[in-house]
Amino acid sequence: MCGGCRGTKVRKIQSPPHYNFGQVFTHKLDPKLKEISGMAWDNKKDEFIVHNDESGKLFYLDKETKAIKAEHLFGEKGDYEEVVVVNSVPYVLRSDGLIMRVDADSAGGYKKVEIGKPAIGGTNDFEAMYYDAARKALVILCKNCETDNKQVVSAYACYLDSTGFDSRPVYSISVNDIKTASPFKSSRIEPSGAAVHPVLQKLFILSSASSQLIIASMEGKPEGVYELGKKLFPQPEGITFKSNGDMYISNEGRADKATILRFPYHK
Repeated sequence: MCGGCRGTKVRKIQSPPHYNFGQVFTHKLDPKLKEISGMAWDNKKDEFIVHNDESGKLFYLDKETKAIKAEHLFGEKGDYEEVVVVNSVPYVLRSDGLIMRVDADSAGGYKKVEIGKPAIGGTNDFEAMYYDAARKALVILCKNCETDNKQVVSAYACYLDSTGFDSRPVYSISVNDIKTASPFKSSRIEPSGAAVHPVLQKLFILSSASSQLIIASMEGKPEGVYELGKKLFPQPEGITFKSNGDMYISNEGRADKATILRFPYHK
């Protein structure tokens, strides 16, 4: 077919350990979730909880079809970026670092309770949050924090035992270390989602802007960097795991509907 053509190098995208990007199950989402930003799996209730970027609503999805089962307004419109479930209680991250707990009331409504945000100066932008069971803390990752000076990605812990936020980073990830470990040229690392792998006890970090999945230790030491191809991952914003290790990544909708992708875990 191409007898007169010179050989062209085709770069193969490597899948992370225990997963195969070629083995994917795709669920297209309701148009209400076109701008899906955060996603969490509730092991106790067997359901997904997601939210749109600005709606101030939580959406509860069927575990199989990903159809919307229920939606609950918890606050006014705002720039909400992540949702994490701790003991079946949702916590939502706003882009300025404010964490809110979403409580159900006796009348069947939902309301937000502000937990706090890190006491750091400058202009700061956050999109990624996860629960660290060992620390008993929610950890948020800077997407763009002025104090990081584009050299590191800082992580701040909010301890749920009433201690609240520590103003000092619990760790920092060197951007140069990530770029060095990356098998392809990458731009500034900007975390858009994060979750702890329940089997491996490793931190999985999405960077939508640079199309990367970073696997790190729980102290933020990079152990692997994997490319997220634009065809499968046009705008990866959310990541979560079921207890068996199956990985779910959500993409915001662009020309098409938003999606949730399932990747089975292989031991």
